[in-house]
Amino acid sequence: MKKLGYLLTGIVLGATLFGGAQAAADGILAQRSSAPFFLNGSPVEVETYLIHNNHFFMLRDIAKLVDFAVTWNAESGTVSIDTMTGYDGEYKAATATDAQTRETTPEAAPAYHEQANAAVFDSVYTAEAYDALRECVVTGKTSRSVAMSVETREAMLRASSAIGEYPSYELKTETAGIKYFEAKQSSSYANAAVICQPFVNGLVGKGAEEKGVALACYVCERLDYDANSTATPNNLFTDSNVKKGNCASFAHGFQFLCNLADIPCILVHSDIHQWNEIYVNGRWYCVDLTSFDIGYTERGSATLLHDASELQGAIFKQTEPQLTRFAKELLVPNSTR
Repeated sequence: MKKLGYLLTGIVLGATLFGGAQAAADGILAQRSSAPFFLNGSPVEVETYLIHNNHFFMLRDIAKLVDFAVTWNAESGTVSIDTMTGYDGEYKAATATDAQTRETTPEAAPAYHEQANAAVFDSVYTAEAYDALRECVVTGKTSRSVAMSVETREAMLRASSAIGEYPSYELKTETAGIKYFEAKQSSSYANAAVICQPFVNGLVGKGAEEKGVALACYVCERLDYDANSTATPNNLFTDSNVKKGNCASFAHGFQFLCNLADIPCILVHSDIHQWNEIYVNGRWYCVDLTSFDIGYTERGSATLLHDASELQGAIFKQTEPQLTRFAKELLVPNSTR
């Protein structure tokens, strides 16, 4: 992470100094100052200004010194700082309109929402956000960016988490309020993928339900239930030792394998439990691997696929049904009608 060093008092008004003409019009008189400036304990050359007997500096000058990106949006009157992006030589004056540089023609960026169940869209789970994330699922990248409210951004973060970790779908910032997605295969899961892939490849030719049962058993053989423990795919599958894990450990491990096997699988949760839904034989089924593990280890057999109504109860009363429907549509459009 880039360090901002010693950013002294005045950084807020330093942003105001992007527009000197406006400052003068507002009756603010800035004079050059010779006050010293220190970055990480060392003196550096930077222009400082004296306003009402206080020393200030331009935010873009600090961005250049520390190497972070800064954007001024004239339409909203806001300044955005991105510490993960380097300084590009000058501050970028952007608007919501000209920030759409990633957007392509309709032919290159199809309207995926037209193939989805329209009932999953509302003012938060928007069709525009769906198009961006669905394109990332299909192609591994997004060619468009979209304006998102805070509520939509948070909903898309939850949706991207629900549909997978390998690959994961990261929400990126274009400029203030404008977002896009990138698919990423986490390096922390790479060893687990290498180890599990031969087993998954050995299931080619088997029916979808048979594959699902095989993947479930693969997880249960490596994991014992413990409500106070967690095990992620990167440590669950990388050695032969049996791990301990809670319901989320079972659900995440199963989804990881389903991703490798190209079986659509989402994470679903209540306040106290987590499970999966998978799409096989043309429909969605609930899979509670925690319960499956009990039957598998104690009786040698268990039912994997269930209707939601079969499992509905206190622990299966999902907290975000709209999120679940939206996530299903991201993986299999028009599957929730």
